[in-house]
Amino acid sequence: MKILPKFSLVTFMMMSLSCQAMAMEHHDERGEVIAEPSHFESWTETKQRWQEEHGLQLGMDYNMLGLTATDALGESSAASGALRVYGQWDMVHTQSGSTGGIVFKFEHRHKYTDSSPKEFGIKDLGYIGFVHSLYGDQGFRTTHLFWRQSMLDDRMVAYAGFLDMTDYTDFYALANPWTDFNNSVFTTGNGTIGGLPDGALGVMLGGFITDSVYASASILDAKGNASDLGQGVRDLFDSNATWKSLEIGYTPSKELLFINNAHVTVWQRDAVEDDKEGYGVSASISGLIDGQWLPFLRGGWAKDAGALYDASVSAGFGYIPSLRNQDMMGFAVNWASPMASTFAGVDFDDQYTAELYYRAQITPWLQLSPSVQVMNHTAINVNAIESGDMINALIKDKTDVVFGLKARFAF
Repeated sequence: MKILPKFSLVTFMMMSLSCQAMAMEHHDERGEVIAEPSHFESWTETKQRWQEEHGLQLGMDYNMLGLTATDALGESSAASGALRVYGQWDMVHTQSGSTGGIVFKFEHRHKYTDSSPKEFGIKDLGYIGFVHSLYGDQGFRTTHLFWRQSMLDDRMVAYAGFLDMTDYTDFYALANPWTDFNNSVFTTGNGTIGGLPDGALGVMLGGFITDSVYASASILDAKGNASDLGQGVRDLFDSNATWKSLEIGYTPSKELLFINNAHVTVWQRDAVEDDKEGYGVSASISGLIDGQWLPFLRGGWAKDAGALYDASVSAGFGYIPSLRNQDMMGFAVNWASPMASTFAGVDFDDQYTAELYYRAQITPWLQLSPSVQVMNHTAINVNAIESGDMINALIKDKTDVVFGLKARFAF
């Protein structure tokens, strides 16, 4: 299988370097072993010193995802990797305690197999959606490059530059597909937000109206082009197409905003190429119970704008094991109604998705996340369409089981 040489080589190199670093030691005058800090620990201390002395928070990681399906129409496996460098450099500090600085994230996304996980769902399974929305083959990307300014004793924040709307729109604790659920129905918008621009020129303003009620509003380039920021800017001024959002939410504690949270989000997107102008609303409620359970209920509705679904509802939970409080288990189910206007007016049957994953913190620098997705849907048979066999273009009531394994190496 073509994935193995590249996948195994990268894994072997990363683990070998880490093992060499962790094994460093020397002896004192009495011959007793004194362990020296590993390269990982030394690098962590260096980053902490940079943050204290220069206001620079820096992170790097390498992520891998492999998927395999039991009943594929095309390729049965897909795998991809992504190298990310990200952080924040606080450059302005006021006497009131407000800060201003640059937030950045640079990535290189690349596939190991003929199909990447991002295209695997529609291309090889006929699934209307993304079994994972980020692991593609786009090459270099700039998803964040903006100025962040806190104000009013950190009660308000403003962003200006190239933004990723998923950072602040319809968020909850398990929305990050790099570390938690894979399927897009369990991330921002439940598949009902059209566009999902990242690396998009725009502005966002958010803050607390009271100690518990917050609001945010943004306007971004509707297309965005994280692979070519300059082209994205030119497209914005040529088309004037924008994506707008307004969110109002409640949290009992500002410190736990991303965990204990209830909100409603409304959005609108101008017409872009073949996608009509459209709009929608999303709602979410989640909270931590007994320090271990994180149940959530989320839903969305949309009209046009290139959204995958005109309605979608997800329910599930996260669970933090008592003896491994850095781990997370997640389980969720989803019902979705595909958007006919996005798929040439075809009125597809409802589809159902379930996902179970376990994120294990193996070492301070390594996470492993096995997962399984089960999807019942009407499949688009791309091979039949390309061959002109329109009788078999759709396969009703198809069930796919997709096994996955994610690995994250943090530096």
